[in-house]
Amino acid sequence: EHDPYASAFEKKPDIEKILGQDEHAGLEFKSSLRFDHKAGNVNRELEKAAMKTVAAFLNSKGGYLVIGASDKRVPTGLKNDYQSLQRKDSDGFENHFTQTFNNMIGPEFRNLVKLWFHNVGGHDICTIQAAESPRPVYLKTDNGEYFYVRTGNISTSLKLSEMESYARSRWPKRTS
Repeated sequence: EHDPYASAFEKKPDIEKILGQDEHAGLEFKSSLRFDHKAGNVNRELEKAAMKTVAAFLNSKGGYLVIGASDKRVPTGLKNDYQSLQRKDSDGFENHFTQTFNNMIGPEFRNLVKLWFHNVGGHDICTIQAAESPRPVYLKTDNGEYFYVRTGNISTSLKLSEMESYARSRWPKRTS
């Protein structure tokens, strides 16, 4: 079966080029997927923050979420994330990402996202590439469903009334 999004993911992103840019509408950095460096333990809120960014990219023009680099673009690596997983490597990381993504965003959108792993100065870094979604994506959390878009270099939750007009302009030909 032909995947219309496959072509978007043909070329591995240039991590050096990405690390040379500031955060913008299509780029965000997070030092970890789930390990809270300040608290020294796993923090589910970090996973939610990552999924919020991915959902916003899907609802906007797509983008790259780089995990394992601080917002100052310094490689911190994925070692602490790896250690918090059953499989302590990039495969375990991708499996955990997929599980979290499927729970919070939905498996039907997983083909719109690709994970790339890079080694920068001895640190593993993951670039999560999100394509533009053909329909609205909602982030499901314990306390409801949210609709995020990128506004400049941040992910913003839209109110129901704002979402309606955004969706109409973003997906004009949509029938459902």
